[in-house]
Amino acid sequence: MIDIPSGNPALLFALRIAVCFVLVVLPTLAEAEQDAWPMAVSHQVLNTSGQPVGIELAIVVFDDGLDAFDERDARHKLRRVEARIATVLLRDVITEGQRFGPVRVLPADTAFAALTITGSVVHSDGRDMLLRIRAIDVSGELWFEQVFRWTASEQDYLRPSDEPFRPLFVAIANALWTRAQTLSPASIAQLEALAKMRYAAELAPQIFNDYVQQVEGLIRLTRLPAVNDPMLARIDRIRRQEALFIDTIDQQYRDLQDALGPVYTLWRRSSLEQGTYLASYLSRANQRSDDGDSGSFARMQQAYSTYRSVKMQEQDLFEIATGFDNETAPTVLDSGERVVRLEGTLEQQYVQWRDILRRLITLERGSLE
Repeated sequence: MIDIPSGNPALLFALRIAVCFVLVVLPTLAEAEQDAWPMAVSHQVLNTSGQPVGIELAIVVFDDGLDAFDERDARHKLRRVEARIATVLLRDVITEGQRFGPVRVLPADTAFAALTITGSVVHSDGRDMLLRIRAIDVSGELWFEQVFRWTASEQDYLRPSDEPFRPLFVAIANALWTRAQTLSPASIAQLEALAKMRYAAELAPQIFNDYVQQVEGLIRLTRLPAVNDPMLARIDRIRRQEALFIDTIDQQYRDLQDALGPVYTLWRRSSLEQGTYLASYLSRANQRSDDGDSGSFARMQQAYSTYRSVKMQEQDLFEIATGFDNETAPTVLDSGERVVRLEGTLEQQYVQWRDILRRLITLERGSLE
């Protein structure tokens, strides 16, 4: 039982803030921990043993984990920011290991690469981050689905050049690499060929659907087109154009990370400090006697000051993130037959681009849908 003194409006208000934080934020973390599949990160070193494999990876922008996204809710906006930044951080760590082929961030899930990584933010509060990661290859075989967790300390935030949750992303990269090392060269070649045909079937199902089929829950190649097949050559050219488009919008994801990084890190650190302080305060309050604590007013003033700091940084992040979404640069690309201009969010641009590619394939066949 916590004694709430009367007669001091400032103290009463600060106490209400503290109690709301304890009742809302801390139980949410407890629920996330209970629902998760925790993985202990035993080391922070990127595994670079063994020979690299040339398999191509696609990381789909992580889901924010929210049931109903509200553009006006700062917390929802920040969670979407965290999901995007976490996606880029994972890509950077995997690329750093130089164990795989090209690693690209995609706005949507497609059969573009031999291996696709999807994920969602289960929980993030500056101290704990939990990401649910799913790795599945183009045949439909599940490599793993797991929740990865890392708990950051205040010391982790004292190194400006380091990401406090880097060990979490290292653990994911190591899990991918451990699984990839079980593949034979023939299996890798088969996956790459299947990725090409599934990509072709996505854009031109009337032509390429018969080249793949589902067998016992997995997708297999039934045959391959002739090496000089003109439509296959066309698909190869379009796939290279799509890779160029993906690399173009990738720079905008990096711009987001650069713009939000410093404020985002400061906000997470302040959230960690506030949570640590309030948890400590709650523990002391439960143990103290009915006589009260003469230093409680000063401590609650500190809690309120920290709360205000967190909310100010949260508002700054909200405004920057909103501005980024509103000011996403149009993408201009030369598809060979025409120059196209794509506008809207990066996700909307990707949908537009895929629609243009399908129309180009239709025109190539000499008929219109």
